[in-house]
Amino acid sequence: MHRRVLAAAVAATAFVMSAAAAGAQTPPAETFGVWRNPKDNVRVEIRPCGDGACGTIVWASPKAQAKARDAGTANLIGTQVFRNLELDDNGVWRGKVFVPELRRSFSGTAEPVDAGKLRAKGCVIGGFFCKSQVWTKIA
Repeated sequence: MHRRVLAAAVAATAFVMSAAAAGAQTPPAETFGVWRNPKDNVRVEIRPCGDGACGTIVWASPKAQAKARDAGTANLIGTQVFRNLELDDNGVWRGKVFVPELRRSFSGTAEPVDAGKLRAKGCVIGGFFCKSQVWTKIA
């Protein structure tokens, strides 16, 4: 069960985090757009939201939709999964991530790898269990 919770938290965290140039104080335009997870079974669109960014699921595989539905999220597509994302002084995104499959929110971070990739990290149980993934921007 811990592995499943951790995987879901990492996946959701990764949606949130779109790459920006290190040290940027306001999100540049290339931060925004659609990002896919490593398995390409969920895609999230990151948009400006206040002083930071928010992310909404714009596409999900039938299997991902069924898992979310079974957990109580009727419509996965259209669900805002990232809120209050802020870029820190080191170019790292920090924010809240809602995991529909778990019906819980987590904290997460991500750092740019290059213009089209980012490394996201999510932790559960007080930072004891952590995992990272690399996500890809869809052109």
